[in-house]
Amino acid sequence: MKTKPMSLALGALSIAITFSATQAGAVAIVNGGFEAQAASVPANYVLAGPITGWNGGTYLTSAGYYSATPPEGRIFALVGNGIDTGGSHLSQTITGLTSGARYTVRFAIGSEDFVIPGTVEQVNVWMSTGSASASQIYSAPISSNTTSFGPGPLWDHWGYFNYSFVANASSATLNFEQTSATTGAGDTGLDDVSISSGTPEPAAWAMMLLGTAGLGGVLRRRRQVVG
Repeated sequence: MKTKPMSLALGALSIAITFSATQAGAVAIVNGGFEAQAASVPANYVLAGPITGWNGGTYLTSAGYYSATPPEGRIFALVGNGIDTGGSHLSQTITGLTSGARYTVRFAIGSEDFVIPGTVEQVNVWMSTGSASASQIYSAPISSNTTSFGPGPLWDHWGYFNYSFVANASSATLNFEQTSATTGAGDTGLDDVSISSGTPEPAAWAMMLLGTAGLGGVLRRRRQVVG
C-alpha cells in the first residue's frame, strides 16, 4: 500500500518528462531558406518551377534582381503568381509534431512594391491541417521604391515575424498566402522560414508540477518514517 503514492507520482512525472522530451525533437522546415536550388538560379534572375520542399509556389528570386536583398542566403521565394493578383500561396507539411504542443514559426517577408509604390502587401499565414489555431495576416515592410511605375529597388526592405500554433496531430500543413488586398502591389518575398521546438500547454505543465509535488511528498513521508 505504501508504494502506490510513489508509483502514481513517478508515473505523472514520467509522462510529463516524456512529453517535454518529445518537444525537443527534430521538428524542422524543409528548405526554409530556399537555397536548395541556388545553383539553378542565376544571379539577378527569377526562376519559375517547383520549389524543393514546398507546394504551390513557382518562383525563386536571387539577390540583386532589381536590388533585391534577401535577409538569408542568396535566394528567396515569391508568395505570389508573378502577376500581382493575390490568392497564390506556398505550403509545406511539417512532421514530427506533438499533439497539444505549441510551436512558433519565424519568417521574413519583403515587398516588391512594383506597380503601386506604397501599397501594402499582405500575407496570410494559416494551418490547413493539424491545427485549429486561427490564421494571421502580416504586412510586409514598404520597399524604398519611389518610382511611379518600376523598375526600382524591389524586395530591399524585410521584416521578421512570428506565427504560433498548437498542433492537434503529429503533422500539420503550414500555408503562406498572398491576400487579395495585395492585388496590384506586387509579389511578396518570403525567406528564412524556421520553426521552434514546441512547448507544453498549461495542462502538461500542471501534470509535471503534480508529479514533482507528489514525488516530493512521498519522499518527505519516507524520511519522517525513517526518522
